[in-house]
Amino acid sequence: MKKYEIMTISKSKLGEDGSRNLSNSVKDLISSFRGTVLDNNFMGKRKLAYNLKGENEAFYDVINFELEPGELAGFKTKLNIENNLLRYLITTKD
Repeated sequence: MKKYEIMTISKSKLGEDGSRNLSNSVKDLISSFRGTVLDNNFMGKRKLAYNLKGENEAFYDVINFELEPGELAGFKTKLNIENNLLRYLITTKD
């Protein structure tokens, strides 16, 4: 398994509870692709540097996880259909 980090930015209209639920669904999605969540850092609501899809504030979350490299494409496909995610960034960890 390879180590990754995902930073998600979710819509502010979700509120903190809704954003935490979205974070939990991302972690469940990782598990459904036979991955393992190593660490989670929910950073809360932050002001965006620029307007993003009509939003000027959003909730940030960082999740460290392990996943087989072959499963990453399917994981990204599922993330792309999540309407409440403004953006996400997946990076590899050494």
